[in-house]
Amino acid sequence: MRIVFDASSHEDGQPSLNDCIWSGGNLNPNIFHLIISFRLNTIAITADIERAFLQISLRDEDRDAVRFLFPDIRSNQTDPYKFQVYRFKRVMFGVNVSPFLLSATIKHHIENYREQYPAATEMLDTCLYVDDVISGADDISQALKVSKDAETIMKNASMK
Repeated sequence: MRIVFDASSHEDGQPSLNDCIWSGGNLNPNIFHLIISFRLNTIAITADIERAFLQISLRDEDRDAVRFLFPDIRSNQTDPYKFQVYRFKRVMFGVNVSPFLLSATIKHHIENYREQYPAATEMLDTCLYVDDVISGADDISQALKVSKDAETIMKNASMK
């Protein structure tokens, strides 16, 4: 079972979490251009960042913005209205700012590798849509090299 949080839900006349948080800019490439350029390659390269949003920690001072209530199971149901207050430590899926935080974090990490892995950083910078790489290469050896280099960059950023 997975508990799902809806950052767009709200009480009547009250704002939702998504209403209260700046969504950030769109750092993703144009999806139409990405798909067209993907189709022009001889060899396809696709990848997904495993549990991408959960790889990013929230700063302690930002965690109060993502507090939530959960029934207090320690109360043995004697008081059905007793709740515990929790705070998320990681970026949440479904919050409007999450894609921006993910993209900005990845762009921050790839900057450290522009000289060492120019092709891989270019691919990650221009062919990464949220947590999916959609790219390609002209031959197998080039595809293997850029894929391996991109994997190294992401591993060094503690992402798979």
